[in-house]
Amino acid sequence: MKKLFLAAMMVLSTSAAFAGDSDALKTILKAKSYAEAEALLQNATLANDAEKAAAYNKLVDLAMERVDAERNAILENQTAESMGQQAKKTVDEAALYDNLVLAVKAAEESYKYDILPNEKGKVKPRFDKANATRLFGLLPNLINGGGFFQGKDDAKAYQMLALYVETSKSPLFEQMRTGNDENLSTAAFFASYMALQAQDYANAEQYAKMALKDPERGADAQKVQLAAMQAQLTNHADSVAYGEKLEALLQEDPNNDVVFSTLCSLYGNMGEQAKADQLLENKIAADPNNYSALLMKGQIESQKKNYDEAAESLIKALGMAQDDDTRVAINSAIGECYFYKAQERVNNFNGVLSPAAREQFNVVYNKAIEYLEAARQLDVMKEQKRSWAYPLYGAYYFVKGAEAPETQAAAADAGVTQ
Repeated sequence: MKKLFLAAMMVLSTSAAFAGDSDALKTILKAKSYAEAEALLQNATLANDAEKAAAYNKLVDLAMERVDAERNAILENQTAESMGQQAKKTVDEAALYDNLVLAVKAAEESYKYDILPNEKGKVKPRFDKANATRLFGLLPNLINGGGFFQGKDDAKAYQMLALYVETSKSPLFEQMRTGNDENLSTAAFFASYMALQAQDYANAEQYAKMALKDPERGADAQKVQLAAMQAQLTNHADSVAYGEKLEALLQEDPNNDVVFSTLCSLYGNMGEQAKADQLLENKIAADPNNYSALLMKGQIESQKKNYDEAAESLIKALGMAQDDDTRVAINSAIGECYFYKAQERVNNFNGVLSPAAREQFNVVYNKAIEYLEAARQLDVMKEQKRSWAYPLYGAYYFVKGAEAPETQAAAADAGVTQ
């Protein structure tokens, strides 16, 4: 995530004490540190909502003191470097982001109490405009914070990205918004992905939905959304409801291949194979060369042990694959189709194979070898060898025998001891 450091600007405190403040509030307003003020606030009995708003606003002031200090240090270093001088200020970037989070959360709490009616039934907020003004321009730094902490403290990175997304809906900043936020969909996507990793499925689904129209990450956001929805399934009724959601999504966007594939798989997992078959048949009738449909047909036909039909669809899909990892997977799947087609027939054969019969089997096994070897060659780091190594060994074993170098090499990849 690109750093978005804005020019530092000192912000005047707005936490002046007013006549009639309770002793508890006066003590909080005299605090010198955020930790001190927060501890006092947690244990204080304040007179009314107005005092609570003022107390939380004091937390904003104290957090912002550290934010401004770090930003001023950054600006001084940048100015020195632009003049060919060495940067001299020490910057605690983590403290900048941590205190910005504290400031935003405290401002939200202050706003919550600030807009409540007073004892006369009137709403007279004192801090909302000042807090919105001083914080709004700094909110993109929450995205920077997400990038800064990613890989160091993923929970904190998620917290910052999620907070940025949540501020997009906050009434505190409503008056400051003008036009579309170009950063929002990006932040929402990364927040959704981190929420999924943290098993916060409800927010993963919510944030992913906000990122669906992102031109770069919309398709991946859809996958996160569907994964989050699926992770929340606990019983058959949940699965039925999930299927209805998918059906609605597909009706809205009939060309959405991710939703189509997910719905096909769901039908199969629910034991409603006829629905999956019909959905697939309709898709292929409308678009015979649809990549996702061809992959799904290959998967379904293979599960039904219709290996020739499965291989035919997968071979068509292979020509559309966009990267080597996918080519490895599809070549492996095609090779498995031919391998298991031959293997099942061999297992069902009674008696000794004649040379003519063996040759017929060799034809099918050699087709398996062709595609499995292609997978092997593409899988340079052997990261997917579990999908191709054992069937390749089995095919070589039948065609060339146990002692052949090809068989022994495949056995080593498959972890088979001969």
